[in-house]
Amino acid sequence: MEQEHLSSQCDQETFERVWRRVMPEPRPDCPIVLPAEPAASPAVREAPPALPAVAASAPPDRPVAGEEHNVPCLGAASAIYGGQLQQFVDRTLADWRSYQALSRRAQGNSGRILSAIAADQRRHAKRLSTAYFLISGVRYWPAERPAGPASRTPFAAALRERFMAEQRSAAAYQAAAAETADPCLRQLYEELSGEADAHAWLLRGILEEL
Repeated sequence: MEQEHLSSQCDQETFERVWRRVMPEPRPDCPIVLPAEPAASPAVREAPPALPAVAASAPPDRPVAGEEHNVPCLGAASAIYGGQLQQFVDRTLADWRSYQALSRRAQGNSGRILSAIAADQRRHAKRLSTAYFLISGVRYWPAERPAGPASRTPFAAALRERFMAEQRSAAAYQAAAAETADPCLRQLYEELSGEADAHAWLLRGILEEL
């Protein structure tokens, strides 16, 4: 069932976007080759359109109390998702630390891929934290934790754990997207779900090369 979810959700476009971020330059030792990106058409300079005249007007009234609850995208009405966002931030930062540790144990191309996935996880945490701030007006970014003892889990077994964890993350984001009434949160969760699936495929590729 998890494999079906992985195959259906990790569409080619998402995978290619993540892969190009992980490996911006093709390498002869890498088995994955993506199609060349279409060449951008030359820009055509056009005269900017004339701006319409705007009559002077009085400054807008200050928002009345409770007006921010009427904002459909990341407004105060979405405060009910605050706890969920905090949990996602915590989990994503934990994943970031896990990938950092794994990248230090890897060599060559595998280490570069794991470092790039770690950077993705930190970027995901920033996106989730920003959504929380826009909803609540409060910054949520947990303090850095000191590095724990080095994991004794064999490298391949640790990659397998991350492969399973990425699929669980993708499913959790999909479930959150289906439950939220906030369109911006839904889009964010769907994008993060797709990237989690892409990470799972990258981890599978590393294991296949061991």
